[in-house]
Amino acid sequence: MINHSQRSFLGVTFDLARAGNVPSVASNVLAALVLAQRGEPRWPDWGAFALCVFAGCLTYAGGATLNDVADSGFDARHKPERPIPVGMISRGSAAALGAAEMLMGLGLLVFAGAGLFWVAALAATILAYDWIHKKWIGSVVLMAGCRVLLGGALARTPGREFTPAFLGWVGALFVYIVVLSLIARWEYKVAPASSRQSGDGRQDAGATLRAAMIGRSVGRLLAFIPLIDAVALLCVGAWTPALACAVAVPLGRWAQRLAAAT
Repeated sequence: MINHSQRSFLGVTFDLARAGNVPSVASNVLAALVLAQRGEPRWPDWGAFALCVFAGCLTYAGGATLNDVADSGFDARHKPERPIPVGMISRGSAAALGAAEMLMGLGLLVFAGAGLFWVAALAATILAYDWIHKKWIGSVVLMAGCRVLLGGALARTPGREFTPAFLGWVGALFVYIVVLSLIARWEYKVAPASSRQSGDGRQDAGATLRAAMIGRSVGRLLAFIPLIDAVALLCVGAWTPALACAVAVPLGRWAQRLAAAT
């Protein structure tokens, strides 16, 4: 694993953005665009697809980066290898970067034709999650809501509506993300703080190992999000988009080797 001190600014930016999850975000965008189409589900226009994927990934990157800003104190104790605690980027610079990414992503969603209400709701939910998720277990609903509201915003772009297939998909996605988020919360419940040591001066190795196992499991579950998309697309006979979403699973596992996902 590359030490943060050896990473380029671009690499640190990707870690802050949780770029290891970008394939799953792109898969969600594709599923939303196809399942919300009026008429027969088909691959979306390439220009609209590229714009929406870029907008969705930028919004996700901004939210993830601002999450690190909000969690900088917590990370200093539990994940001191994160970019802000390790000193690779200042908290202020990370905040400016995250805000710029998120504003650009939201702006592109509006440009693509997404409804202002849905875009505003997405922004509010992301910010609410970032600032309260460590304090309230119910924030897992906000985490799931971020993905669902992105889908809702895309379903309001031209030529799309809330079809039964779309609603079924967002329901399944919501449940999956809530369960995943609940599992993820256990990583820090079982892990000792980096500064907490046992009486003989050694960290609780057992707790650290359990936390690492939970972290790896969460990474796999994040990479498997596109399977929800693929199954939903198969149910409406959209074979090519379903295959593309299925391919996003191994792409996600590969991306997680290059940049952080949690």
